[in-house]
Amino acid sequence: MGFEDDKKRTLINLELAIRENLVDKDIIPILEKINSLENYYTTSSCIGRVGIMEIPKDKNPKLYSKWLGKWHHYATYEEMFNALKNISNGKNYIIFVMNSPILHIASKDIDSAKKMLELAIHSGLKSSSIKSISKKRIIVEILTTYKVDTPIGEDGKIFVDNNYLKFLLDYSNSKLKRAREIFMRWVNNLDKLK
Repeated sequence: MGFEDDKKRTLINLELAIRENLVDKDIIPILEKINSLENYYTTSSCIGRVGIMEIPKDKNPKLYSKWLGKWHHYATYEEMFNALKNISNGKNYIIFVMNSPILHIASKDIDSAKKMLELAIHSGLKSSSIKSISKKRIIVEILTTYKVDTPIGEDGKIFVDNNYLKFLLDYSNSKLKRAREIFMRWVNNLDKLK
C-alpha cells in the first residue's frame, strides 16, 4: 500500500471520527485544509487543552492515568474546582497540565516533509520535528514550545491553595491562547505549500 492508498484510508477513518464527535470541532477546518494538499494528510490532532490528571505511582501511567477534568475550551474556575472533587485516595500524583495544539502530518516524501517542517518553524512552532521516516511516508509533528506540567498534590491531597490554582488556570489559559495564535499563523501560511 502506497502513500495515496494510505491517505484515502486515513481520511475515511477521520470522517467516521468526525461523525462520532471524536475530533475537536475547532481543528476540523485545519485538518480539511491540510488534507486538501496533495502531498500531505493528517494522522492525529488536538487543538490544545488544559486539564488535571491523576498519575499512579505504582502502575503504568500510560495505562492507568486518569483525567479528573480536561477542557479544549478556556476552562473556568468552577470547572477546575468541580474536577478536583473527583480526586481519589490512591497512590498517585495530581498534575495540572496545559498541552498546546499538536498535529501529526504524513508527508509523501522527504522534500515535502522538509517544506512542512520549515514552514512550521518559520511560523513560530519551534518544537516541530520529523518524528518518523518510512518508505511509505514521513511524519512531521507540528508543535509549539508552550506547555505546563505542574504537580499540585499527591495521594488524594492538594498541596496548593485556591489562589494558586486560580493563578495556574489563568496562566495556562493565556499560554494556550498564545499557542493557538502561533498555530493559526502557521495555518494561514499553509497556502505557500501549494
